[in-house]
Amino acid sequence: MTAFYSLIVLLLIKLSRAGPVPNFGLPVSVAGSAQVISASNQTSAVVKSATNHLGNVSLASNYTKHQTVLVQLAMIANFTASVDQSIVMPLLALAEATSGNVSELFNAIWEGIATTQSYITHTLPGDLKKLEIEIDHYVPDRLKDGFGCVQRGLDSLSEALKSLQNGVLNAVREAGTNSMSNVELRKFVSLKVVNDVARSIRAVSVCFPSIVETVNSTSDRLKTADQFIIDTSRADELTGV
Repeated sequence: MTAFYSLIVLLLIKLSRAGPVPNFGLPVSVAGSAQVISASNQTSAVVKSATNHLGNVSLASNYTKHQTVLVQLAMIANFTASVDQSIVMPLLALAEATSGNVSELFNAIWEGIATTQSYITHTLPGDLKKLEIEIDHYVPDRLKDGFGCVQRGLDSLSEALKSLQNGVLNAVREAGTNSMSNVELRKFVSLKVVNDVARSIRAVSVCFPSIVETVNSTSDRLKTADQFIIDTSRADELTGV
């Protein structure tokens, strides 16, 4: 029992010495940063799942139309999954940064957002048009709505990040990167500013499940149709048609 209590005391001492973990490259823990990290992790899990289901879909009928649609769906799924590396991971790197060049961390996010916005604006419409030619407009319309939601969410995220970036850089200019009091921090980086970033990340995240579901359900219907062609062909062979 004495050994148990000694262990508890040692753990408490270690925790008391650990102190808060710095965020956003600042020398202090930033209130609300846990929400940013949580929202980013949730978004990461959703977008990375975009390609999981397609790996289980194989078409055996050699029907060109089905193969073409599957390739088009895979392109959209791969792009969706790429958002993890282009935007979400840079967001996590920023939120969890204990030191370093904060401007570079923000720049990585801006680059990822710009790349994603460019795809949605310039490349996606052509991809959806090709898809519509093959399978009518219902699926492309759903994907267009989903990515439109993403684009609006990224607009909101950009605005929230601008406020955070201004606050963080002003705090660094005012107090430096070696030490900073909570009073100095709150002067430039308020809880609302950080929470706005977390809310904006969630606003982007909620758009992706419909995109993933549309890709998955469409690929399932392709597989069903492909199997129907195979079964019909076998039946014709058996009946001599």
